[in-house]
Amino acid sequence: MDINEMDVNSDNQERELEEQLKKLPKEKWKIWRLIAVGIIMPFVGPYIPMKRGTLAERMGYSDAALLFGAILLVVIPIGCYMHFQKINNQIFEAECDLDNLKRRNKQKIENEIKE
Repeated sequence: MDINEMDVNSDNQERELEEQLKKLPKEKWKIWRLIAVGIIMPFVGPYIPMKRGTLAERMGYSDAALLFGAILLVVIPIGCYMHFQKINNQIFEAECDLDNLKRRNKQKIENEIKE
């Protein structure tokens, strides 16, 4: 691999990382699906079939709906937090990779000028 191919590869990597940095903040808005599930599930969840019948048959619909609501009241915020952390970590990694790539390219240019 000669120097020109390496420059092209680093330019492509830089472009890909910049595109990824543009797309990642939009991923945070996909959290609405999780919130929609959290709103709908307490009403539908009691009718999900299990080994010994549905929870609505075993506990009564109102108790089963309250149980699902209580569980999802705890699980949904944890899921949202984990999703945001995952996206933030991906953004941080992409920024670090982009910064390292730019630094490496800058050092190459400086070394070529010195020679």
